[in-house]
Parts: sequence; C-alpha cells; structure tokens
Amino acid sequence: MAGAGVPRGFLAPGLLTGSFSFAVIGIAATFAAMTCFAKETPNITKNESRRLGFVIVWMSVFCMWLIWACVYMHQMVPLIYPQHVHK
Repeated sequence: MAGAGVPRGFLAPGLLTGSFSFAVIGIAATFAAMTCFAKETPNITKNESRRLGFVIVWMSVFCMWLIWACVYMHQMVPLIYPQHVHK
C-alpha cells in the first residue's frame, strides 16, 4: 500500500466544502418551503404546514448529505489499488 494517502477524516477540505454546500441548500429550501409552499387547508393550519415543511426539508438534506459524505469518504482512502504491470 505504498503511496496511500493519509486519511484526513471529517476535516478534509472537500468534505467541509460539500457540507457547507448542503447547509446552503437546506437554508434555501427552508426559505422556499416557508414562503412558497406553506398554505392553510381545512386539515392543517399555516403554522403547522410551515413546521412540517421545515422537518421534511432538513430530514431530506440530512439524508442526502449522509449518503454523499459516505460515498465521498469511501473514495478518500480506497481499499483496492490498481496493479501496474511493467512490460
């Protein structure tokens, strides 16, 4: 395993940048859910609709971030390295 990179864990620059990007997406989606998609119906008040939108947005952002972070960190230190054959 000569040439293997040193794992940087959760403080890798790419992981921090991606996490910040997901936070920005979450904030933008929260704003959209609160202003554009929350409405009052006979079954739900506008405040309840906003709270539901908030929960749905952040649960979705967290799940997408978790999958992305796992895939990203898996590629940081691969378990299988290419075998170079010299002719």
